[in-house]
Amino acid sequence: MDLQGLNEEAVSTAGKLGADDAVSLGVRSADRMIRFANSSVTVVNQVEEAELTVYLAKNKRRAIASTSNLDSSSVKKFVRDLFGSLKGLPVSEYVPLPEKATKFSASRVSYDKRLVDMGEALPGLAKSAIEASHEAGGKRSAGVIDAGVVTYSILTSAGARGTDSRTAITLNIRSFAQKDASGHGLSCSSSLAGFQPAEAGRRAGHDAKKMVESSEPEAGTYEVLLSPTVASNIVETVAGAASAFAVDAGTSYLAEKLGKKVASRAFSLTDHGITQGGLGGRVFDDEGSPTGTTKVIERGTLKGYFHNLTTAKKWKTKTTGSAGLVTPHPWNIEVGQGDSNYDEMLKEMKRGIILTSNWYTRFKNYRTGEFSTVPRDGAYLVENGKVVKSLKGMRAGGDLLRFFSSVRLLSKSREWIEWWEVDTPTLCPWMLVDGVKVTRAYE
Repeated sequence: MDLQGLNEEAVSTAGKLGADDAVSLGVRSADRMIRFANSSVTVVNQVEEAELTVYLAKNKRRAIASTSNLDSSSVKKFVRDLFGSLKGLPVSEYVPLPEKATKFSASRVSYDKRLVDMGEALPGLAKSAIEASHEAGGKRSAGVIDAGVVTYSILTSAGARGTDSRTAITLNIRSFAQKDASGHGLSCSSSLAGFQPAEAGRRAGHDAKKMVESSEPEAGTYEVLLSPTVASNIVETVAGAASAFAVDAGTSYLAEKLGKKVASRAFSLTDHGITQGGLGGRVFDDEGSPTGTTKVIERGTLKGYFHNLTTAKKWKTKTTGSAGLVTPHPWNIEVGQGDSNYDEMLKEMKRGIILTSNWYTRFKNYRTGEFSTVPRDGAYLVENGKVVKSLKGMRAGGDLLRFFSSVRLLSKSREWIEWWEVDTPTLCPWMLVDGVKVTRAYE
């Protein structure tokens, strides 16, 4: 049964049971994946998954659950069980679904049919990345390429319905020149034409070679030049803090900041339901409202939060098309571009550090935005505009308000980033930030 047929089954069953509101959201994905280690292909796999998420409301009681058992009788039983669970739930904040029955047309933005079946081509793409890494100085490489399509289909008891699809191909490669000298490269695109495996491999190999004989930095405060990979990881936490749910829950440093300065004038952040090149998103959100463009931060000033119907009612505003039935969230984050290039930003640095990759970003206090992150792979000390040595074994951090208020320069060029440290696709430039605290990782 196709996704819309499953939706019909679920919403029809909910209606017969007497639900006040019902949403059925089906998701089906088909991915081709290739993994490589020690510069050789180790796994080639094809994964197809499907899941149905159902939301029900009755007498202001609400329940949400998902199932991957998608034959007709199982879906009916799943909805009956979910409806039965409503009796044991407390009354909650309830906002009816929109009465307008919107019929959504599929957007073909960021859809490349060539990515739907990439099985024969993936080994060649992996070889291209590995060879480029070796030519740049990497001696062994490991990584993964994923390519495929995801299709979303929605039906609500109010009559909103639609189906939309996105394609994406991503490469994550890490190369080593020796045991503790590594570099990292990414290439993320919604189209085959925008995919650059050789460039990602070259970056990984180049940084691996440069990291030989790296040393720990002196603890202190530095100018820090963040690659799009690092910057997008930290930017994503800002977008998460802009969810009205996080604000209401007391876990957002952006609480009580609407209309106030929360970043430097160089920094703007916008979210798009769909956008050219975006690896995520769709034309409808999880409540059957149309997605759109949401300005979150404009030239340093906080303009708004992400809302679904429930948070919008509480805040006496309109949904931003960002549902999440529980938590409103971004779809495709865009950081506004600057007017500098990499070399110009490097020359501006008196005593700083370049970071090309990071992981383990953690928060000491979500309410104040105090965080730290662990740089890895290519990292370099800069003095008077010149790279003087490679660095390892450090931790960088601060609080998000001060961090983004200290953004000095952004590059004109931007890259789409999505990998295991960045869940929401983010279009991000290089970012030069003043006054970042850096400590040794093991002190």
